[in-house]
Amino acid sequence: MRTVKVDTPSGQTWGVRVVWQPRWSALVRRFGAWRRKRKGEKGSGIDDFSGCGDLGGCGGDELGAIVLGIVLFIVGVLLFWFILLPLLLLIVDILVVVLLLLIAIPARVLFRRPWTVEAAYDDGQTEQIFSTDVVGWRRALETRDDIAAKLRQGYPAPIVGTLRTRLSGPPAQS
Repeated sequence: MRTVKVDTPSGQTWGVRVVWQPRWSALVRRFGAWRRKRKGEKGSGIDDFSGCGDLGGCGGDELGAIVLGIVLFIVGVLLFWFILLPLLLLIVDILVVVLLLLIAIPARVLFRRPWTVEAAYDDGQTEQIFSTDVVGWRRALETRDDIAAKLRQGYPAPIVGTLRTRLSGPPAQS
């Protein structure tokens, strides 16, 4: 979502935004099992290739046909790999994103999942992030604008929810 940049009277620059972030820990616990490798997988199942066939050797005509078939197969595979497959994957990606948006936005509104409003300040050494959860999109935008206005007027950082402090600069030398 759009981040509102705010300069406080003391010269700090804060970014205030409404965040829609998934609950990663819950998602990893629920759907993380697909990453585990299956044990005991068998090989590809391709048996021994026997050469030119059962009807007697590879003659000149058959050899030309085999070479032409191999060349056409390679060209077809390259055409599929570099043109058709990327286009197909692009179309599938777009359809999945549109489908997820069509499902997720009404579900979020219907189940009243809260939006996270975040105010973040980074001075190059530490990053402070204050966040709070607000139910309702309009209320979240109003809260974002309210926090930005208070920071602009010189109020201290809004400690309304949780505080995360993260070191963002290079490690200290001793």
